[in-house]
Amino acid sequence: MNVKRYKQIRIAVALFVGFIVSIAAVQDSYILAFFGVITGMIFLVLVRSKTKIKIDEREKTIREKAAQMTYAIFAPTIGIGAFLLLILSYGKISVFSKGDFTYLESLGMIFAYLTLFLITLYAISYYFFNRKYGGGGNEE
Repeated sequence: MNVKRYKQIRIAVALFVGFIVSIAAVQDSYILAFFGVITGMIFLVLVRSKTKIKIDEREKTIREKAAQMTYAIFAPTIGIGAFLLLILSYGKISVFSKGDFTYLESLGMIFAYLTLFLITLYAISYYFFNRKYGGGGNEE
């Protein structure tokens, strides 16, 4: 199977999963939505294992640069967002502390935990890949 056929199958599966989830939402059946998404993911994994996808070095470099840029933008953005939401929820002079916006503290805490998780995940993966590719500092 080639890449073009795989992309067609992926679009068909996405449409199928979207259809199943929309039916589940109308019927308030979260179990149907869950199993529809899981079935779609399993099917895509099985189809991808049969597909021969080749990645050249240019594509690999582009993916690495895109991942670096995504991290460099997303981590500070979500961190600053968490900080601002927590400041707005604790500030007593703000319009946001009047009781109508009680969810801001919870949202700020969620963003803060997500930021910490993202930074921790980056640090662990950096340590792992640094050790894997010979940058462990053990060189003389």
